[in-house]
Amino acid sequence: MRVCALLTAIALSVGFAFGQTSSSDGSSQDELARIIGYSILRGGASDFLENLTDRIGGRITGTVECRETAELILNTLKNAGFDNAHFESYEINPGWTHGPATAEVIAPIHRDLIIGSYGWAPGTNGPIEVPVEDIGAMDGHSPLPERVRGAAVIVTLPSSMTSTLYVGTRMLLGRQLAKAGAAAMFIVSDKPDRMLYTSAFLIYPRGPLPIISIPNEDASLVRRLLQHGPVKIRLNVQNSFSNGPVPERNVVADLQGTDPGEMVLLTAHFDSWDPAQGANDNGGGVAAILEAARVLKLLKVQPKHTIRFVFFSGEEQSDLGSRAYVRQHKQELDKVRAVINTDSGIEAPLGLKLYGRKDLESATQKLLAPLASLGANQVFTDADFDSDEESFMVVGVPTFSLVVEPADYQVRHHTAVDTFERIDKRMLALDTAVLAAVGYEFANSDERPGKRLSPSEVKQLLRQTNLESLYELDYPGEKPY
Repeated sequence: MRVCALLTAIALSVGFAFGQTSSSDGSSQDELARIIGYSILRGGASDFLENLTDRIGGRITGTVECRETAELILNTLKNAGFDNAHFESYEINPGWTHGPATAEVIAPIHRDLIIGSYGWAPGTNGPIEVPVEDIGAMDGHSPLPERVRGAAVIVTLPSSMTSTLYVGTRMLLGRQLAKAGAAAMFIVSDKPDRMLYTSAFLIYPRGPLPIISIPNEDASLVRRLLQHGPVKIRLNVQNSFSNGPVPERNVVADLQGTDPGEMVLLTAHFDSWDPAQGANDNGGGVAAILEAARVLKLLKVQPKHTIRFVFFSGEEQSDLGSRAYVRQHKQELDKVRAVINTDSGIEAPLGLKLYGRKDLESATQKLLAPLASLGANQVFTDADFDSDEESFMVVGVPTFSLVVEPADYQVRHHTAVDTFERIDKRMLALDTAVLAAVGYEFANSDERPGKRLSPSEVKQLLRQTNLESLYELDYPGEKPY
């Protein structure tokens, strides 16, 4: 079946299913069917994503590309009729420039290595020649061997581990190695086919030493050489930091409700890494939220409560944009019924994650019931700190994210193959439809899905979800509450 015909069949089946659903508010169900049908058939999300990825590409926070993306989002919203669309500015400090990085074995053989720097890690201040040491898997707490001093140290730390554990261990181990006098930390990439991995969560604002991604294949070569004697490499990483703050912007637009005193937030981050185009992380999420906004505007939908569309920058550096939003909108957080984020890639939608808030489960199941025909009515209660949901979770706001089939997300995540042609346009259309429908359902409901938690209840939630230790690492100073 051709894609257009398949999507048409889905849209018609959804409309038929709603028509067979008994509801006290038939007009609401009719509206939902229209929203889903238009979202699936218009193709606007795919068109926007192609423009974003091909014309702008990778979008590291604080760069020209990130600024161009904010302008593209704002102009698209304005053209769709969102006259209230606007920038909300904040600063990052410092900014970071991703420079060239090269490495080669110079003894006992000569061999070029593929490497890439993690974000917000320093460079080497010119070429250095250092020995290599391999310490395998470490936890950031156990004592390090003396031989790491002055060496490029290979560590085993898979990025596809639970993110909460990975980023915390990476940060602690980096600090420990720097204190021990290591010249650089080489993290073995767990991506296939000599692909590298990069990230900056908990490395921002400045890494303690050069932090390098090295393919498993290249690390395996070095490790084999080490079995026979010393290995020496030449390393040159040319990253640099700004001398002061760098301006950044979020983009915000409102679809006014008949009762604008409360709101639902639909959110996605538009910054990315630059080995590729940032299509799956998180250009697709941005395209889906943006197209949901355009569909709702086109259909002249006016829910009971306001739907606010927020596009964050700085997510890859520990949720800087969403943290800035929370600070700037602190006085209105009590009015937020729900924050619904998307940052898990473009695959078949399954439902919503509740981040440990089991008190939200019953209301969420009712709100998702109309999406059963799309398979998107499931409720997940697990919790992690994977994206901008964290900024709202830690201030007690009911927080959700779209859950999708995992597929090969971890393979593409932060790598050179996160490109437009790997996005399934059918799944992008379905994700758009589900996000538009969920935003409408949450904003049109008479009842909130749950309350805003108090500071003591937030602490209890973090403890119950095993996120308390990472929270302390991520918020080492003043707490957001």
